[in-house]
Amino acid sequence: MLKAIMLQLSLVLVMVGIALFVGGWMAGLSALLGGVSYAVPSLLFAIRLGRLARPGAQAAVSYPLEFFLGEAIKVVSTIGLLLLCHYLVPGLSWGWFLGGLGAALQAGFFAFLFKH
Repeated sequence: MLKAIMLQLSLVLVMVGIALFVGGWMAGLSALLGGVSYAVPSLLFAIRLGRLARPGAQAAVSYPLEFFLGEAIKVVSTIGLLLLCHYLVPGLSWGWFLGGLGAALQAGFFAFLFKH
């Protein structure tokens, strides 16, 4: 699962490079903020699930419950980070912001190419 997160971050960095080259520093910052708003909650969720899946994890923990609860927290925190970027960054370039978010979201479709 961490490989998929690293793929997300890699695609976001490619998007940031394109945004910097084409649109300047504000476009690059917007693409970075859009991608990181999704990648950071995903990374924290993957770390949490990795700890629960270890053999020495707590036996009383319900893995499906933790998965769905963690996924709900991930979605809410992603929305919160997106709203935070909207309110705290004046002059946000929305096209590049959504492009960075889209790059992070589409990384799952490319993860099957890097199975090993």
